[in-house]
Amino acid sequence: MRIRRLEDKTIPPYRLVAADRETWDRCWAQVQGSPLYQSWEYGAARHHSQLFRPERFVIRRGAEGAPVGLLQVLVYAVPLLGGVARISRGPVFLNGSLSPEQAPEDLEAVFGAIRAAARRQRWRLIRIAPELPPSDETTAHLGRLGFKRRLEGMAVASAVIDLARPPEEIRAGFHSKWRNLLNKSEKIGLTLESPPLPAALAFLAREYESMQRDKGFQGVPTGLLRQMAAQEGPRWACRLLFARHAQDRCGMVMVVGHGDTCTYLVGWTSEPGRALQANSFLLWQAMLLFRTLGYRFFDVGGLGGRTTEGVEHFKKRLQGREYSLIGEYSYSPLPFLK
Repeated sequence: MRIRRLEDKTIPPYRLVAADRETWDRCWAQVQGSPLYQSWEYGAARHHSQLFRPERFVIRRGAEGAPVGLLQVLVYAVPLLGGVARISRGPVFLNGSLSPEQAPEDLEAVFGAIRAAARRQRWRLIRIAPELPPSDETTAHLGRLGFKRRLEGMAVASAVIDLARPPEEIRAGFHSKWRNLLNKSEKIGLTLESPPLPAALAFLAREYESMQRDKGFQGVPTGLLRQMAAQEGPRWACRLLFARHAQDRCGMVMVVGHGDTCTYLVGWTSEPGRALQANSFLLWQAMLLFRTLGYRFFDVGGLGGRTTEGVEHFKKRLQGREYSLIGEYSYSPLPFLK
């Protein structure tokens, strides 16, 4: 496909315009398959738990044209230098507006607008993992724009389950062995508990941090989990669900809803809970709950990368629609950082 350059006057220019909450929420409702890391609430949680400042933009055609997308940037301020900007799973585009991976001229214009914003906002370095599928053409095109592939950057991959279907159809889509584990958990008599958030978060922090120490993994900081649970928004929901057997808690999951999608974030299972298949029980209950709350997609929370082989095997047997993204890139307007 012939790639038209930015100076081609037939290409509609794009601009990043600062977004207020009302405009953001109105546009966010039009994003299909909305990623957690581009949600307003996630940016607020990172701001309150870590040293990042969220900057949010509407992507518009021209100066005052119709909105076509959104971009949330998490900026870490470096004294005297400026800011280091982190963009995860962005930009995102409104349903039916444009598809940059299919239109290189739009891709060039949008990423050109991001480069212009970097100079204007004094972002001295951008680390970006775009919401774009793998493509040799897109990789080459980003390279020509000055975005360099970070070989050490971790690629994004996961799978989503369509919750719009009837529950029996969703369940029938699981691998037979996964369904058997779920059947076992239900026959054993596990019960669901959804306690008030303060008490649930205290239990989560204690058990999750203990699991991090015992198994030697970093995971999601519990301070960030607490802040995510504290957020509010028209398309935001955070739920902590527990499985009980007799009087004992034997499993826990935290699932967050953002836009039209919900994501399995963290989980904990006791030694008896593993034998009781508590995680299968809880994930199924979470799907049913978020389906009732009006969410369309359930994201299993990541495949590959740092996901252990056992956890990945467990998630893949849900047989969701797997997807992968193009990976991580960096850009700097400063010659010595390139």
